[in-house]
Amino acid sequence: MGQLTVFAAEFSHETNTFADTPTAREHFKQRREYIGDEVLEELKDTNTTIGGAMSVAASKGANIIPSVAASAMPSGLVKTEAYELYTDLILSDLGEHIDDIDGVFLSLHGAMVQEGGTDGEGPLITAVRDIVSDEVPIVVTLDLHGNITDTMVEEADALIAFESYPHTDMGPTGEQAMDLLLRTIDGEINPVMTIERPPILPFGPKQNTRAGPMAEVMSDARELEQHGDILKVNVFPGFHQADVPSMGFSISVVADGDIDAAQSTAREVAETVWDRRSDFIGQYLEPEAAVAHAKNLVADRVAEDGPIVMADLGDNPGGGGATDGTTVLRQLIEQDATNAGFALIHDPEVVEAAVDAGVGERITVSLGGKTDDRHGKPIDDLELYVKAITNGEFQNTGPMGTGTRNDLGRGVRVQTGTDDEVEVILVENRIQPLDAEIWRHLGIQPERLDILVVKSTNHYRADYEPMASEVIPVNSPGLVAVDPQKFDHQNIERPKFPLDEMDDDAYPSWRDDA
Repeated sequence: MGQLTVFAAEFSHETNTFADTPTAREHFKQRREYIGDEVLEELKDTNTTIGGAMSVAASKGANIIPSVAASAMPSGLVKTEAYELYTDLILSDLGEHIDDIDGVFLSLHGAMVQEGGTDGEGPLITAVRDIVSDEVPIVVTLDLHGNITDTMVEEADALIAFESYPHTDMGPTGEQAMDLLLRTIDGEINPVMTIERPPILPFGPKQNTRAGPMAEVMSDARELEQHGDILKVNVFPGFHQADVPSMGFSISVVADGDIDAAQSTAREVAETVWDRRSDFIGQYLEPEAAVAHAKNLVADRVAEDGPIVMADLGDNPGGGGATDGTTVLRQLIEQDATNAGFALIHDPEVVEAAVDAGVGERITVSLGGKTDDRHGKPIDDLELYVKAITNGEFQNTGPMGTGTRNDLGRGVRVQTGTDDEVEVILVENRIQPLDAEIWRHLGIQPERLDILVVKSTNHYRADYEPMASEVIPVNSPGLVAVDPQKFDHQNIERPKFPLDEMDDDAYPSWRDDA
C-alpha cells in the first residue's frame, strides 16, 4: 500500500446550556481558529490532539490534509451561524478531497450543543459518514466530559477520549487515535464499539483522575485494555451543565471485531462506577470559610512551603462560568488577606479604565458581577492601583496544552487597597487560568504568593499543584457550581443520582438477567 492520506479537522466546544451568552464565531477566533495549512503550522509540536496526530502520521509516513481547527471557551449555545460555518467548511473540504483520502480524523469535544439542537457532534459525524461511505474509517477524539449520544457511537468507527483530568494527555490522545486510524486503514484491526450509561452525575472535583474514585476507575480501564481484543475503554463522567438527553456518565468501549467483549467490558466498568456512586459526591468549603481556612494556614506558616491554592469552582470559565464572579475575591478583601493573588476577573469596562489611567495610577471602580446574578454582586467603590498592562498574549508552558497560544485581550494587573494586599488579573477575553504563565507574563511570580486563587475546577492541578503547599476547592456559586442539584434540568433522562433517590438494584438492569 502506498502513502496513506488522512483528512483532519477540529471543531470543539463544551456548551453550558444554562449560560445566557451564546457562542459566536468571534469567541472561536479569540481562542483558536486556524484554517487550511495554518492548522499544521500552528499546532505542530503542541500538546493538542491535532499535534499528537501529526507526530504519528509523520512517523508512519502518512499525509494529513487539514481543514480547520476551531475551539472556543465553554459558554452558551453555539450560534447557528458559527455552527454552520465550521461544519460547512469541514464538509466542503472533505468533499473536495474525497478521492484522495483513506481515513478521517476528527477532534471534537462531545458536549457541544448548537442552537435548535441537542447534539453538536452527532450530526457532524453523520454528515461526514454520508460523504465518505462505510468504506472509509472515521476516528474521533473527545474530551472525557463528553455527553455521548448513540449517533456518535453508531457513526464513528472509534471514539478515543482523554484519560486524564486535568487534560495533560491531549497530545497522547491524538497519537493513540491516529495510530488506531492508520491500523484500521491497513486492515490490521476492525474496531467495533458499544456504550453503557450508569445514571450518575459526579461532582466536578471528584472527576480528578489524579486521586480518588476517578483515578481508580481509570486505572481499571487501562488494565482492561490489556485483555483480549479491547482497544480502548473510554470513561466519560459527562458534563452536567448541559441540559440535554445524553447528559451523564457513560462508558464507551472499542474492541477489535468482538462486540461481545466490548459489551461485557463496558458493563464491568459501568457496574463498578455505579457501586461507587457515593464516592463521586463531596463536601467543599464555601467562600467565607475557605478564605478563613487559607488565612489560618498562612498564619500557621504552611504557606512557606508554597502558596495555598484555592480553586473558585463555580465561576470556572472552563465550564462556562461568567468569569466575573466576586464571591471569593470579596472575602479576600473583607478578611484582609495579604500577599494574595486572584486570577481572574473578566471586566472589559474596568480594563479600559485601568488602561486609560495608566500604570502607577489609582482608579475607583465597580468590579465584576456584571454578567448575571449567579456569580456574586459587583464590588462597588473599589480602589485599585494599576501595576502592569500587557497585550495579554502568552504561550502555555505547563503540562496542559503546552505550546498553545492564549489571548486575554488586554491584560491588567491591579492591586486592591494601599498595601501588600490582593493582586488581581483583569482581562478582556474569558480564559481559564490553568497555566501559571498567565501570572508571569504580568510580572508576578505565583510561587511567592501566600494565597493564590484560580477560577478552575481541576485543570489548575497540572501546573499549580506541584508548587502548592495545600489545595482548597471552594464551593462558590455560579454556572459551574459543583452540585448538579443547583441546576434546573428539564431535558435529561431520569432518574439520576444524586438528583433522585435510587436503590442499589435500580441499576444495572443486566443484574436481573443473571
